[in-house]
Amino acid sequence: MKRFFSRGWVKFILVMFIFTAVTSPIVVLFGPFDNLKRTVVGAIMRSRHPQYITWLFNQDEINMILGTVGTVRSQDLFKFKAREDTTLKMRRIESTRYVGYVLEIPDPRRVKVATAKNIQEKGETVSNIAKDNDAVAAINAGGFHDPNGTGTGRLPYGFIMQDGNYVIGKDVGPDEAVDFVGFTKQGNLIAGTYTKTELADMDAAEGITFGPPLIVDGQKMITDGDGGWGIGPRTAIGQKKDGTVIFLVIDGRQPGYSTGATLRDVQDVLYEEGCYIAANLDGGSSTTLYYNGKVVNKPADLLGERMIPTALLLNRRGYGIVW
Repeated sequence: MKRFFSRGWVKFILVMFIFTAVTSPIVVLFGPFDNLKRTVVGAIMRSRHPQYITWLFNQDEINMILGTVGTVRSQDLFKFKAREDTTLKMRRIESTRYVGYVLEIPDPRRVKVATAKNIQEKGETVSNIAKDNDAVAAINAGGFHDPNGTGTGRLPYGFIMQDGNYVIGKDVGPDEAVDFVGFTKQGNLIAGTYTKTELADMDAAEGITFGPPLIVDGQKMITDGDGGWGIGPRTAIGQKKDGTVIFLVIDGRQPGYSTGATLRDVQDVLYEEGCYIAANLDGGSSTTLYYNGKVVNKPADLLGERMIPTALLLNRRGYGIVW
């Protein structure tokens, strides 16, 4: 009898385990729990294997679940007096859900786009790109195609602009609008969807393709929902009205240390920092902040830093360090 009950309990537990494993995804994805569904679908869509969610939902259904962030086609290129101050200030930020880092850069004209040495063949880590360019600080920047989830970082999206020239995107027509995050020659942060003609009129000098914009002309872009990208590691950039640039990274996918942030979380952090304009950059396993010779955050990739095509960085020459 004792042996019978023992075997019965084992069978019961096994059946319940299988039942839970089978039904939990159904409940999460098709049940009434909208916030949980949004988080899970957003996380899958921003993972290395977004194609899996398309087996269950079409694009219209995905958009309805996640919501969207509005397209930006114009912005105020506000005036400020560029400062020669070269002191960089970094600090750690924390919430109940995430750990991140904020780096303040007084002179926006020093922020440049850098690429992997053999871009379109193989990406590089942020730290290697930084060392190749003698940078004191760097963050990952634009997105890239990774159809097989191999993480080589060799096929960047859209535009890459350096010193006013298109390194990638030369074949894009002058009136084709592309998502763009970058800087004018005067140091204004650009964040929106623009054509080459519009970027030339804005005097754009440096930039990459990514987004979405989070703050434009001092106004938050996400006012309903969480931005639709789920919870995960994030990289972003913002600018205050005095010209100061903010590099922001938030770690994620590491329970017990940092789960991650939504786009709305990132927006709110940058808004509280006083940013007048801000944009999301590539996140997930790519999220990396290099500062003063080392990676400061904890990238989510199991192998450490991920290979990427582009970074935003500051040359080491003349910079003072404050931690």
